[in-house]
Amino acid sequence: MASALSAAGQQQQQQQQERAVGDAERDVRRMAASKDAVDDMIRVLSVYDAGDLYPLSSPAPGREQAHGRGQEEDEEETFVAAEDVIRRCSSTSSSCGAVTDDYLYAVDDAIAVAALQGGLASRAAEAVHAAMPRLEEEVLALLSSSSSSSSSSAYSSATPRLSSSSSAACSPDHDLGDDDAITGGGTIPLSPRAAVSVRAVADRMLRAGYGPELAQLYVAARRGPLAESAARMLGGAADHPLAIEDVLRMEWPALDQRIRRWNHGVRPVVRTLMAGERLLCAEVFASDSGAENLGRECFADVCRGPVLQLLGFADAVAMCPRATEKLYRTLGMYEALADVAPDLQALFSSASAGDEDEDGTTRELVAGEASAVAARLGATLRRTVEEFVAAIAGESSRRPVAGGEIHPMTRYVLNYCGLLADCRATLDTVLLLDPDDNPDDEDAINNEARSQSQGAPSTPSGRCMRELLTRLLGKMDEKSELYDDAGLKNIFLMNNLYYVTQKVMDSPPLRELLGDDWIRRHRGQIRQYETAYLRASWTAALSSLRDDSPASPHGGSSGSGGRASSASREKDRQARGFNAAFEELYRSQTAWKVSDPQLREELRIAVSERLIPAYRSFLGRPRPQPARHVKYSLEDLENYMLDFFEGAHKFVR
Repeated sequence: MASALSAAGQQQQQQQQERAVGDAERDVRRMAASKDAVDDMIRVLSVYDAGDLYPLSSPAPGREQAHGRGQEEDEEETFVAAEDVIRRCSSTSSSCGAVTDDYLYAVDDAIAVAALQGGLASRAAEAVHAAMPRLEEEVLALLSSSSSSSSSSAYSSATPRLSSSSSAACSPDHDLGDDDAITGGGTIPLSPRAAVSVRAVADRMLRAGYGPELAQLYVAARRGPLAESAARMLGGAADHPLAIEDVLRMEWPALDQRIRRWNHGVRPVVRTLMAGERLLCAEVFASDSGAENLGRECFADVCRGPVLQLLGFADAVAMCPRATEKLYRTLGMYEALADVAPDLQALFSSASAGDEDEDGTTRELVAGEASAVAARLGATLRRTVEEFVAAIAGESSRRPVAGGEIHPMTRYVLNYCGLLADCRATLDTVLLLDPDDNPDDEDAINNEARSQSQGAPSTPSGRCMRELLTRLLGKMDEKSELYDDAGLKNIFLMNNLYYVTQKVMDSPPLRELLGDDWIRRHRGQIRQYETAYLRASWTAALSSLRDDSPASPHGGSSGSGGRASSASREKDRQARGFNAAFEELYRSQTAWKVSDPQLREELRIAVSERLIPAYRSFLGRPRPQPARHVKYSLEDLENYMLDFFEGAHKFVR
């Protein structure tokens, strides 16, 4: 009786150990299918007693055969349960809702059994194949819903408000504000829960050998929304992409707006949309090295459209007819493209140094195309600058500006010089790449020596500014010859040169490029124009006030009556001559225009310093009788001087 009880106890203990070992092996297979194997191992091992896994006695005869039969029975039992879950949810996917953990565990069991060499392997492979449509449907739903929501949020957060001003800084970052706030550090455009779900489903598909199908689903779900977001941020529409012919036919106001949107959007497109997409691909296809390569191929396929949009528009602008008004915007495009070129190359680069096949080819293609487009933009910019200089020299209008005011071309050139000076670093890069620029050329050497002697740094942008302003001032000298009045000619030259020097002084970038010596030299030229104006306009009036009568060599009264009468007639003649000269000056020079208030006041003071003392001396000369033709007092002249250079035709009352 005792021996029978002992044998029954040993048999029960053996069955418990076999069951424990079978459960442990099944859990090990499941953990092999999980990416959180360590946590699962700790959880599983904590439920087993050490005595179950490591019996003290040696196994009884026939134990191994019984264990094998028990393991096969447990595997079949587990697989049958998993197969039932897969078949049931796969046939009624609409009623099962989202893929649950139980469904994923069932797929894990089927994948594990399909990898074994046994009678169940073929059935397990069929079950895995039956599960794929359900997993594909889940991946597509997650990626599609996340794409649509993330695209609109990325667009609204990354696209800045655009100002209507055309005098913004060259770099779009100046308009965008804090670049970090826009790019968001390149976060994955999925919610945390959606990202976990996508990774879980993708992991099963990759382990089951359905990587190509996963890649097709990923590209189908992500390509359209990403292209749409990129198009909106770059100022276009994904369903109506602009062809090169469309860009070439656009009027400048419309093209200017599109370029501004492109300049503002290119950095967020590369650093937010594409960077986030690259991270998402890395997460979804992170199962093994082969899947990572597949992920990079998916990224290249998804981002091909936005890259073509980005580079295609810049290339079309480079082909447009060159014009000075396009210079600043095109310079902004070059700067933005040069700024994101390293990011583009990094996004399409391989994860490992030895991975240089298709992925390396894609990287080289993207980098090569970006470099080619930037080179074409640079060539367009250089030719536009050359044509700008030639346009200044070739301006041939023969109509003088009324009142000697600032010439419109002076304002135009200085406005563009200020904009170009703000982009001097980019302009230096563009001009340094000029293949026709020979540093050993005699003119280049002379220009450099001249700029260094003027205390300005010898940079390509500095030489460009000096060339533009030299041509401009030379053209103003030519325009001054259109005036018949020598005084008005000098007022015209003074107005334009004063405007140029004030613009340079008020712009720190321009002042840095041209140097303080350049400013001092040209302000000295303004004083010369002022002196020439005073000499040309006031010499006749002031000479009429001089006392040219000879002093009497003898005293006495003999002949004094005749001399007094002659002196009185001389003074009346001088008064009449001054009156006529002053009234003519007042009539003409009140119509002359000196726009700058400070320069206008300086001119009035310069005239008064010569006129008032001379007139006071004239009035103070002794007369035998009051002069009949003296019309103005000193106060009258001072008041009349306030009307000079206002640009309003007046007559002496």
